[in-house]
Parts: sequence; structure tokens; C-alpha cells
Amino acid sequence: MLKRRAQISRNPGQRWFNRATRARDHGNLAEAESCFRRSLALRQKVLGTEHPAVAQSMNHLGNVLCEEKRYQEAESLYRESLAMRKKTLGPAHRDVASSLSNLANVLQETGRPVEAERLYRQSLRLRKKAYGPRHENVAMCLANIAILLQNTGRCAQAQRYFTRALSMLEEVLGPEHPLTAYTQANLADFLRLDGRTTEPLPIAQQAYDHLRQALHREHRYVRWARKVLGDLRNP
Repeated sequence: MLKRRAQISRNPGQRWFNRATRARDHGNLAEAESCFRRSLALRQKVLGTEHPAVAQSMNHLGNVLCEEKRYQEAESLYRESLAMRKKTLGPAHRDVASSLSNLANVLQETGRPVEAERLYRQSLRLRKKAYGPRHENVAMCLANIAILLQNTGRCAQAQRYFTRALSMLEEVLGPEHPLTAYTQANLADFLRLDGRTTEPLPIAQQAYDHLRQALHREHRYVRWARKVLGDLRNP
């Protein structure tokens, strides 16, 4: 019992955080939001209002809100989390890079691509310094930039970024890893939107098959790959 209390003291809110993560992975966004809020409240109570663990709960709660398309609430949490991480961890920390990327995501979703691109590229620089030039977190940032380039009509650049990201993920994680497969699904969707009708279908099918083998059927990556595959089969 004493050992358990000591673990809770060192990691307040971790059980709620883990439960929230599992709920989100199963597509239960309402439960995920509730559990992340419990984790956040407990961490604020035990650790104070400015702590890396508090920023972590804020960041992940923002992810759920963003998935629910509650972008204004998500943006507020991302900005607070970013400021907190800069203050408690330093401006070049890898968690700062994560907050920058998440904030860029919501800016892109709400029609502010110029600011989003600036933050993505800042996140990319920090991730390269923190992880080295070839790492899955660097690759995912490249993929985010590719989507932004696609959405702003720079398709040739977008394809180059997708190719770089996918090549890196295949090298460091393998071709069947969920992050690799998710990026394949994004590439297939890009090719579809670029007017290519036959090339993307096998890419999307392979991505979906790998994701279904690795993740719950309601995981957000699986749901996205299923949508991409459906859009290709039923144009």
C-alpha cells in the first residue's frame, strides 16, 4: 500500500491519463475527455499550475478536443501547454516541439496556414536537434508539413515531403508499423486528390490492412485509413 501511495505521489493523475489514452484509442472520445480532465485536475492539485505533467495532460486533452472539432477550446489548451513547457522545460525541449506541432494542427484546421507552417517548421528544427535527422518524430512533422503544402496547392513539394517522411518511417520503424501505415494512408489520399485514380488504391489497401492488424478498429488511424479506402473505391 505504501509503495502504491508513493507511485501515486510521484505520478499523480497517471491512472486517469492511461485510462484516457486507452479510451481515445478505442474511439471513446467522451470518456477520454472526462479522464484527461480528471488527470489534469489531480495534477494541478498535487503539482501546482505550472508543471510538465500538467502541460502533458493539457496537451492530450487538447488532442481529444481537436478530434471532436472543438478547435477554439483545443487552441487555448495548446497555447497554455506550450507556454508552460517553454517555461518549465526550456524553449528547445522536444515536448515544446510537440506542442508547437499540435498548435499548428489546429491553426491549419481553422484556416491559418501561414502561421501553421511557421510553427511546423519550428517544430521540425527542434525535433531534428532533439532526436537527430532520422527519427519517427521528425518524419511525422515532415508528413504534417506535406499535408499543409497539399492544402495550399503546392502539390509537387507536398509529394516530396510525403516521400521523405514515408522513407524515413519505413527505415526506422518498418513498413508495417502504425505510423508508417498512417502516413501511407495520407499519401494515398494526397494521390487521390491529385487526380490519380489507380496508383493510390493498393497503397491505401496496404495501409488499412496493416493498421487493422495493429490497432483497434475504432482507432483514429484505422478510421482515417478506412475513409481513404472508401473514397478511392467509391469516387
